[in-house]
Amino acid sequence: MKRVIKAYLINSSIRRKLTSLVMLTCGVVLLSTTVVFTVKEAVSLIGEQNRNLTSLADILSKNVTSALIFNDPQSALETMNSLSVKTDILAAYILNNDGTIFCSYTARGAKPASLPLPQLLPGAIPHGTPNAVTHISLRLNQLWHGPDQVNLTRPIVLDGKIVGTVGLIADLSKLRAHLLSTMLVTLIILGLAAIATYFLSLRLQEIISEPILHLSDAMRRVSESKDFSLRVVKPGNDEIGSLYDGFNEMLHEIEERNLVLQQRQEHLQELAHFDILTRLPNRALFRDRLKQAMNLALRNDQQVAVLFLDLDRFKDINDTLGHSIGDMLLQQVADRMELVMRDCDTVARLGGDEFTIFVQDIKSAENACKVAQKLLDLFEIPYCLAGQQIYISNSIGITLFPADSNNIDGLLMNADIAMYRAKADGKNTYRLYNSEMSKQGTDRVALQSDLRSAVDLKQLRLLYQPKFDTLSGRIVGVEALIRWQHPERGLIPPDLFIPLAEESGSIFAITEWVLNTACHQAKLWHDAGYAGVTMAVNISAVSLKRKNVVAMVEQALANTGLPPDLLELELTESMLIDNNLMAEETLRVLKDLGISIAIDDFGTGYSSLSYLHRFPIDSLKIDRSFVWNMNRSSNDLAIVVAIIAMAHSLKLQVIAEGVETEEQLETLKTCGCEVIQGYLLSKPVGAEEVNALLMVG
Repeated sequence: MKRVIKAYLINSSIRRKLTSLVMLTCGVVLLSTTVVFTVKEAVSLIGEQNRNLTSLADILSKNVTSALIFNDPQSALETMNSLSVKTDILAAYILNNDGTIFCSYTARGAKPASLPLPQLLPGAIPHGTPNAVTHISLRLNQLWHGPDQVNLTRPIVLDGKIVGTVGLIADLSKLRAHLLSTMLVTLIILGLAAIATYFLSLRLQEIISEPILHLSDAMRRVSESKDFSLRVVKPGNDEIGSLYDGFNEMLHEIEERNLVLQQRQEHLQELAHFDILTRLPNRALFRDRLKQAMNLALRNDQQVAVLFLDLDRFKDINDTLGHSIGDMLLQQVADRMELVMRDCDTVARLGGDEFTIFVQDIKSAENACKVAQKLLDLFEIPYCLAGQQIYISNSIGITLFPADSNNIDGLLMNADIAMYRAKADGKNTYRLYNSEMSKQGTDRVALQSDLRSAVDLKQLRLLYQPKFDTLSGRIVGVEALIRWQHPERGLIPPDLFIPLAEESGSIFAITEWVLNTACHQAKLWHDAGYAGVTMAVNISAVSLKRKNVVAMVEQALANTGLPPDLLELELTESMLIDNNLMAEETLRVLKDLGISIAIDDFGTGYSSLSYLHRFPIDSLKIDRSFVWNMNRSSNDLAIVVAIIAMAHSLKLQVIAEGVETEEQLETLKTCGCEVIQGYLLSKPVGAEEVNALLMVG
């Protein structure tokens, strides 16, 4: 039953719930009020009658005391006859102390058979009198007796002694009739109140439910139309009004979020097709447009030229002037290229400083070259960035559709290959793709693939070129030089495969192998008694950028047991400039380990005295180009002399590489160069040949 009622209430409408709630609440309140009022009225009436009877008994006991003492029933009866004015008094009795009736009064119309002590004469003591008196005594001070009577007895006291008893019997019928009429009136009022409550509850539930139904209808309309700009008018400032406010705020929030979501979707759509920095089409959009241009060219028997453009030495600008200047440069480059291209052509940025362009309706390769030259001419004008003029050139590769390739990937690869050929040919130029370039590119990819497994296949080997003291002629150190013994191509020099290793990422494994192999060989010479022979190892720019290069060196020393002061790391001057802050921190950690630092090819980069005193450098290696020409060029000789003097003033050791003649050796001795290295004394040789030289020395 409880579940049925609960289910009924849950599934009922708000109107029915409100009506039931109001009716139930009002019914309980009205019924409770009626009961309390009726009981209170009954208690009040009975209490009033009891007080009247008590007062009447007290008066009667005082007035009959003398008649009772003097045994004058007639006088007492006359006194009792005055009770006839009290219509509710049915009978009155005066009893002696022995329980006999001294005098009695019976009202007109009273039925003796229904009264205690009926038809007893004064002074009579019949057999039933004691029982009747006892019955009256047991009912003393009780409000109700029988259906229509109430009894009351009071003692008659004289000088503190009880001389008799007064008994009164009152009629309750009028009292009950009054109470019944009161209850009837109350019930009528209760019914009228219930009816009024019902109609008032109907109006109340309309006041409450109509706004809720209106709000529900608004929700339905919003759900169907998806129009979150709709608003509902608040009916008032009560709780339902707060619900309306919350609904409107929710719609406003959803509307704003939809707007933001729409903007983000548009932004994502733009990100999916346009470069954020330059606002040019990105790779995806470029490919899509190029595909359409290729289809159009096939239908109209036309050609499409694809150009791959890469800025020359853009990294130097980024590193020296900052990435913000680099970004501004890319933006201005993009703006210039769009100005000279036709609306039917597309300029796109692939990433970094790489741009691609396709030109439609090309009559011949010469037309494509004219477009490339026009782009090169754009860069003749300097760029003004942050208050300074910047000159930059570019290299361009050109390929044609459908002559060179009939698919997008092939065209982009061909243009990329041609661009690299332009860079190899001196930069700031363009090259038209041909099949021979593709073969070279394929060889390059194959060589990169072979290089990845060169370490594991033990194809790499180290040669060692000794360094000699210019005064004593003794070997003071060696430089480890890597070679690649390719099974098919033969011995490959490092200037061919090291750039490939840096591009592919295999340079880290190669550097680790060189460090461990060189340190192991140096430890063998050290244990053999050649304690002063140092081992120099070249570190590439890519390896220096890697944060764990210090850990790599520490591991090599730990694996081989070589003392750190016998290891020397050689870096190019440009590497220090390109990796300014990182290089300084890394070199100081290496220096703290006890390792020596040398700058290789000094004088060929962007030399600056500030780098020499900032970095923990021990040695400078004069580039071989100055050594070769110093006896033929006074300028080169002056440079060598200046480098040696500057190094000595900074307490740095000087090493000259590329010494091939006695004349060069004597000049370097005269200038104060401490260490020399070159074919005059020894070319790069294997470890066994170094052993022989060490034994001779």
